[in-house]
Amino acid sequence: IQRPFKLAVWHSQHADIVDELILLLKQQDDAPVIRLDTTLPTLQNQSLCWLLNGYHTINKPDIIQQAFAQCKAGTLFNLSFDSLTSCEALHALREVQKKD
Repeated sequence: IQRPFKLAVWHSQHADIVDELILLLKQQDDAPVIRLDTTLPTLQNQSLCWLLNGYHTINKPDIIQQAFAQCKAGTLFNLSFDSLTSCEALHALREVQKKD
């Protein structure tokens, strides 16, 4: 989940920087130095959009299911719904009850 999220946030940041640079270049054709607006209120507004874009990128059932399938619970099971509700998991739980 972390990689697609970071990539989506990075793409959003990059798009905002490019858009702002293009706007500044159009406004200040002959400026020797172009400075981006990095004040706190501007970054707060933009960072919220970046995080929302990242959230919308990973908020898909197939990505979430794949992430849980890759998380291991011991050597036999992963944290996916199919694995935790399988016959093997039920059998393992019954064995734990008998042993304790």
